[in-house]
Amino acid sequence: MAGDIKLSDQQYQIVEALWALGEGSAKDVQARLTDPLAHTTVGTILSRLEKRGILTSETRGRERVYRALISEGDVRRSMVSSMISTLFRGDSKALLAHLVNEGDIDADELKDIQALLDEEPS
Repeated sequence: MAGDIKLSDQQYQIVEALWALGEGSAKDVQARLTDPLAHTTVGTILSRLEKRGILTSETRGRERVYRALISEGDVRRSMVSSMISTLFRGDSKALLAHLVNEGDIDADELKDIQALLDEEPS
């Protein structure tokens, strides 16, 4: 599922917790969150993410144990592509220019970016 993946902040936090855990119940995920959510909220979000094909689950004893079906790289690629398409009309250079002009990237970070660009592709 590397297509068009869009996650809200809460959904991303939950999937991020599952990436860190490998797999876990709603209780496990809830304990891992930095911004606390009610157990029922975590359970609802997990269930909805499973219906979207982002997670899978199985019953173990009395708990449902969830596991992510998508990688962090897939989510980043999809969400960044969507942002560039929506906010910058598909122009990735405009995104970089925005970050530089707004001061979100400092001179040292620009040097690091240039070093990445200068590396030969593998």
